[in-house]
Amino acid sequence: MLTSVFRAYVPPIVLFRKCLPGEKDYHRSDIVDHLSAIGLLTKLDGVLNVMTIDDFVFDGDDTVITPDTYFTKLLPKQFVRSRDLALDAIREGLTLNGLINIPVQFSVLPFEVVSKLAFSIPDMSADDVIAVLKPKYSDEQIAKEEQEFFFHNILKQFLKDKAEEEEEENKKKFDVDTSFLSQFVKFCTGLNYLPYRISNPEYSIVIEFNFLQCTPEDLPVAHTCENTMKIHGSAYNNDREKFEGKLMMAIESTDGCFGMK
Repeated sequence: MLTSVFRAYVPPIVLFRKCLPGEKDYHRSDIVDHLSAIGLLTKLDGVLNVMTIDDFVFDGDDTVITPDTYFTKLLPKQFVRSRDLALDAIREGLTLNGLINIPVQFSVLPFEVVSKLAFSIPDMSADDVIAVLKPKYSDEQIAKEEQEFFFHNILKQFLKDKAEEEEEENKKKFDVDTSFLSQFVKFCTGLNYLPYRISNPEYSIVIEFNFLQCTPEDLPVAHTCENTMKIHGSAYNNDREKFEGKLMMAIESTDGCFGMK
């Protein structure tokens, strides 16, 4: 999959190393697993033997999508060949079309430092996520105390508990892309990673409490363009179990979607 360099500029993209037709290490089951893990797996009901390549990539290719052409034609066009222009533009932009020798400029810095400062942290912890959360309380003063309690005691503790639960599971099978924290961040922002705080000090995920645009029983709503998760001002009456159920339903219902409804 993409390094943080490319994820930061042309998300979401997947580059399949040694996964193109003809490669000896090409395994279709692995491709399906990877696409599913990052929420990019296309649902094939009503697609196979009905739609064409052109319906997805708009290149005039009228080849019907079959189980074979899905892997041999559609996926390479979607995630490799169609990105050539974008990747070339990134290369030209970073180097000023070859005028700047990037390796020389950053030769004195470890790659991990350059990657963090310029792009994103490769993994995230509950503390990383909590550090970027910013509450937006409602104007109703009578509810502010309950909202503050929810933000500091329920939401933050919930994220910590989920991270601890998955830490034990990840000792057996490590999978960053499908961790709850990355799913939560993706739900709120559309991206499953966080930028490095030092180079992006103003970055935040807003938790908005709203009486007017939400009802007490609504699922949490995400506005990814604004990095905002919105819930009703009553904050589910500070019922953690109820909030957890609502949030998990919201995340599952929007998995793989960019626009959050």
